[in-house]
Amino acid sequence: MNSTQVKSFLFLTVLAIIGFGPLSLTCLIGLFIVVRRPEWFYQVVENLYRGTACGSMDCAPGQHGHGSEARKARIKSFLCLFILLVLDIAPVPVAGSIGLYVVLIRPCWFKTLVERIYYGV
Repeated sequence: MNSTQVKSFLFLTVLAIIGFGPLSLTCLIGLFIVVRRPEWFYQVVENLYRGTACGSMDCAPGQHGHGSEARKARIKSFLCLFILLVLDIAPVPVAGSIGLYVVLIRPCWFKTLVERIYYGV
């Protein structure tokens, strides 16, 4: 595990524990990231995936038709996180568990999703 994985794992563990409350802080942070696309999150993902076999999408401007790919990815991600926000009312923090899975396993689909969301930024 690299240092970003360890830090992210600890942070998401705390969020998963807090997620047992009535409102999922993990989903709210995710919604903020999808809407605002802060640079710090992109850097965290880059550091998290350093040394993995997951390649870059190589999203050069104009490659996907004026950001329509980014807009679709952001809308889908927002809707999924909103649904998870509703589901997290149940006693099991779903979003925090998914976050822990992403940090530990580092699936390529997550890096690709982040690159699509951050397209053009």
